[in-house]
Amino acid sequence: NDGGPLSVPQAVELTGPKWNKDGTVDSCVEFMSAVLPRRRDSCAGVTSPTSVGQGPGKRSSIDLESRICELNVDQDVAKVCPDRVYSVTCHPSNEHLLVAAGDKKGFLGLWNVDSDAENDGVYLFKPHSGAISSLVWDNTGSSLLSSSYDGTVRLFDINRQTFDAVFASYDDQAKFKNEIGYGTDSGYNSWIQSMEMDHRYESSKAFFLSTSEGNVLHIDLRSKGKVTFNQAFSERKINTVSLHRDGNVMATAGLTGVVELFDLRKLQSKNSSKKPKSFATQAAGRSINSAYFSPSGTKMITTTQSNTLDILENSHTAKGVIKPMRRIKHDNQTGRWLSTFMARWNPNSFSNKEMFVVGSMSKPRCMELYDCDGDQLSELRGDALTAVASRCCFHPNASKLIVVGGNSSGRVTVAR
Repeated sequence: NDGGPLSVPQAVELTGPKWNKDGTVDSCVEFMSAVLPRRRDSCAGVTSPTSVGQGPGKRSSIDLESRICELNVDQDVAKVCPDRVYSVTCHPSNEHLLVAAGDKKGFLGLWNVDSDAENDGVYLFKPHSGAISSLVWDNTGSSLLSSSYDGTVRLFDINRQTFDAVFASYDDQAKFKNEIGYGTDSGYNSWIQSMEMDHRYESSKAFFLSTSEGNVLHIDLRSKGKVTFNQAFSERKINTVSLHRDGNVMATAGLTGVVELFDLRKLQSKNSSKKPKSFATQAAGRSINSAYFSPSGTKMITTTQSNTLDILENSHTAKGVIKPMRRIKHDNQTGRWLSTFMARWNPNSFSNKEMFVVGSMSKPRCMELYDCDGDQLSELRGDALTAVASRCCFHPNASKLIVVGGNSSGRVTVAR
């Protein structure tokens, strides 16, 4: 893996002899060339009565309480990655359930949940040489973006059947002068910590990256691609970046223990080591694992190492120091062997109410659902959930509520 384009067979062969057995490449090629395009095509058009689909961001009239009661956590579980899950996401198919998970070693697993194949419907690739920190499908389901600690962002293109490096960080050597990421790599302690799509561009051709050194980059892949800005937003690592739905306000959170909100329209320099001034802050006391705006933009959920889940209301219009509207006591001490908790919003709302999911240290093991006001809706437990599900998400188009969680042994559990 030298950072160049990878074909599907090459990405499979990089998994090594332990995972690449006789027939593995052929089955992955068949899945990628025949099965996956049908998943892509099912992202648009009329859905079937058994469909899981609904347009992203839409409101469902389905009764939330009854849907939660119907969730089953007893059947769907599979070993999707060899190592600790760092990121998990669902393909936006209207008819099929396809889960992608990235792990600590750079492995990417695709799980065709309803498959009856001998491999449990799991297809393994290795497009990165470091932990896969973020995974995002585009709205059409035709491409998957992955960011990694190895300093690269790769795009898996279903049509071309390749994992292309659309961004890579390089040092300031003259031979890298023409690369998009020229001058963005400052050494061993510099890596890409997270990725956030820029929803202002419908083509999914632009995104934000946060780094271990406190910088935020905006990458625009249109035309020949460029770094729109690269600025130091913090003195320490930024764990997450979240863009408000208005496209003007960005929230950062990380090791400083403070959520900071910035107005992107007021950035004075595109490339500067001088920290821009935030217009509002929320102090958590200890480091913050994540901070995300809700789909409506009215709420923000922060997951902190102070053992709290903090809900902020209308933070994008606040000034100065913000106090949470609700602070939920929550054990977030996962230790060194488990991935940290990061509460994530459901992109859709049920019964006109937004909700989020977060992992839990409680026993028996569970995934916890809360509404946007901080009231716990459910603790999802079952035979398929036997370990801490640190990284969780919702199916993006689900009229049927679907929750997914990945643990530190590479197993992924689905509640539906």
